[in-house]
Amino acid sequence: MDEIIRLDNVTKVYDGGTQALGGVTLSLKDEWTTIVGPSGSGKTTLLNVIGCLDTPTTGTVHIAGKTVTGVNKAELTKLRRKHIGLVFQQYHLVPYLTALENVMLAQYYYGTTDEAKVVNALKNVGLGHRLDHLPAHLSGGEQQRVCIARALINEPTILLADEPTGNLDQTNGQAVLELIQNLREAGHAIVLVTHNQDIVKLGDRTIRIVDGTVAWDSALGGGDHGEQ
Repeated sequence: MDEIIRLDNVTKVYDGGTQALGGVTLSLKDEWTTIVGPSGSGKTTLLNVIGCLDTPTTGTVHIAGKTVTGVNKAELTKLRRKHIGLVFQQYHLVPYLTALENVMLAQYYYGTTDEAKVVNALKNVGLGHRLDHLPAHLSGGEQQRVCIARALINEPTILLADEPTGNLDQTNGQAVLELIQNLREAGHAIVLVTHNQDIVKLGDRTIRIVDGTVAWDSALGGGDHGEQ
């Protein structure tokens, strides 16, 4: 497997002195990596740094072979659109746009639109019959599937997911996980934050973050310490 993401001694200190990351060094490959740890441990900050949504205070970040630390905002946005798809616990759909339009919006920001491709993407997540529905008329599971279609429409190298089933019931949560498993099998690199141990078991690798540092990494062995 190829290295897709590398972090070298990455720290993140917010205004006021709060340290969210304390020197994280990681090499992630084209696999399903699950990030676990207590609330407030730095998991979401780590995901945001990998997703180029936040910049580290010190250290370097490399995405798909490119060093992104110190890159200007325009180039960072371009790289994120090309390589990274984002799925969050909150859906962040535009309420006055249909499912079709919400996914096409991601294409628009990339610089082009292809309605036929969007229709196919929504069909692939089981929403071919909901194209013209507004978010308010979709269930939570359907909204999350729209988010997955939106995250994948520009064919990113990496899918980042922060508690993607956190707001879903068991049936819808399982449907979303099956979609993510299919993406893994199709060759996407997955980095997923969760508190759910059943989800942890689905991944290839587990990393436990405690107080902003890597406390355990299953790739390095040493027993199962992925518990919450």
